[in-house]
Amino acid sequence: MPDNIEALGDVVTGGLLARAVEPGAGEGQGQTAGNCLNCGAVLAGAYCSVCGQKARVHRTLGAFGHDLAHSVFHFDGKIWRTLPLLAWKPGELTRRYIHGERARFVSPFAIFLFSVFLMVAIFSWIMPKFDKVETNVTAAEALSSLKADRAEVTNAIAELERSKKAAAGSDVPTGWMDGEIARNRELLKQLDTKAIPHTTRAVIAERKLLVQERAAEIELKRLEVQLAEARKTGKPTQAIQDDIAGVKLGMRVMKSASASLGDSGFEQNGLNLDLGIPAVSEAIAQATKNPQLVLYKIQSNAYKFSWALIPISVPFVWLLFFWRRDLHLFDHAVFVTYSLSFMTLLMTVCVIAIQFAPTEAVGGLALVFGPPVHMYRQLKGAYQLGRIGAAWRTVFLATFSVTALALFGALVLTLGLAH
Repeated sequence: MPDNIEALGDVVTGGLLARAVEPGAGEGQGQTAGNCLNCGAVLAGAYCSVCGQKARVHRTLGAFGHDLAHSVFHFDGKIWRTLPLLAWKPGELTRRYIHGERARFVSPFAIFLFSVFLMVAIFSWIMPKFDKVETNVTAAEALSSLKADRAEVTNAIAELERSKKAAAGSDVPTGWMDGEIARNRELLKQLDTKAIPHTTRAVIAERKLLVQERAAEIELKRLEVQLAEARKTGKPTQAIQDDIAGVKLGMRVMKSASASLGDSGFEQNGLNLDLGIPAVSEAIAQATKNPQLVLYKIQSNAYKFSWALIPISVPFVWLLFFWRRDLHLFDHAVFVTYSLSFMTLLMTVCVIAIQFAPTEAVGGLALVFGPPVHMYRQLKGAYQLGRIGAAWRTVFLATFSVTALALFGALVLTLGLAH
């Protein structure tokens, strides 16, 4: 319940902020005579021509509630004129707004603010809650994991001993088995060096990799013996060689993973990364001490600084038209802001649709094909382009969008790691 209330608060906040930047032009009703109650100027319409205040003001609680709902949800003609065009004719909406039809539509930044806060609210309701980030396992889980690893090594020893016994008296080489049995027993001693097993996930993962590497080494030795016997008897060897190549590849992957764990400086108290940059290393160290706080800061900054996507994206759109002197950065900013607003609303609707089986496929398809189709239609209509011109720009804009999102992600991550 507290999460739902907080999400509702995000919606209200978004609406109020959107209303704060949204001009009230075009919303007055009727002509009003008299003087402005704010500045005293003579009225000649629904608004004062000097200070812009409404001619009619109310002092009832109902009017206050109406203003709140009106500010949050924009239940007026503007939103119903804006949303259909934003969804289906975004280029026309962008062009008309740029060329002066401001009072007819919700401004780009206002609808962007509201769409972002709406998305945050919906995601707060739908997405799973991660109240705690586990960096360690419990002592019981660590002990169970250690027992499982010891059992795997012990079973490998028993299997080797059975194979050796079965091969007794035959021509099958068994000397290699003694060496592998000895190595497994050494590994058992290594696993038993700690009276209390490590509870750090990284250390447990490193130990499991060690056990798996040992199993792979045994299998590799077995296959090499089989290969030697096959060559001696003139039997086909290609299948065995393929198996050996597969095992060696798996061992290289495991060794790389094991080396990465060791080089990263895994310790029982967490992850210690030294990237050679003191400020970055210190930030990462602080983050590992309190990952919950970092995740909260990243989530919070993602929507608090969502407006940064606009200045990040505008230069990329400018690159698509840098030779056209009739276009201005303002035009590109309007284009970008309306586009981001639609993408945010689309993501919100698709996430809701994906939650239900009957609409899951529709939501997924819309999330994949909706953005490029919308980009194409908006480019074509806003800048009066032909099909080919809009198509190649759509390809570049889609690529630029990934870059812009990566830059925004880096910004949010940096702010999250900062003190």
